[in-house]
Amino acid sequence: MRQNNLTVPSQVAPALETLADLFPNVTPVRISIRVSVARGNGHLVEESTVIEYGTSMMVFFESRLPLELADRLHLENADRSLGTDAVVVAIRDSGTKRAIAARFVAEVRNWILQG
Repeated sequence: MRQNNLTVPSQVAPALETLADLFPNVTPVRISIRVSVARGNGHLVEESTVIEYGTSMMVFFESRLPLELADRLHLENADRSLGTDAVVVAIRDSGTKRAIAARFVAEVRNWILQG
């Protein structure tokens, strides 16, 4: 991104950027969300994060949650215009946070990126 002829460094972690680059038609977005996933005995763990990239059927974000491949997540933004489930399809470690790629389990009507 350029501002007043000065280069502004990207705030996106390299692991997330390289993970998103593996998928076609990725678009940069910045959408604050709450991610939740059920763990043993239905215990829900949650965190707030930001979707940094998206496609018509996928989202890419960083997480500190103990997510694994095939985990089913619930994603919701503050105004609840986005409230959907997704499945983790790729993970890349990047220190304290992990880069996550998750595919929507169904078509999302209010999603800004269309296929």
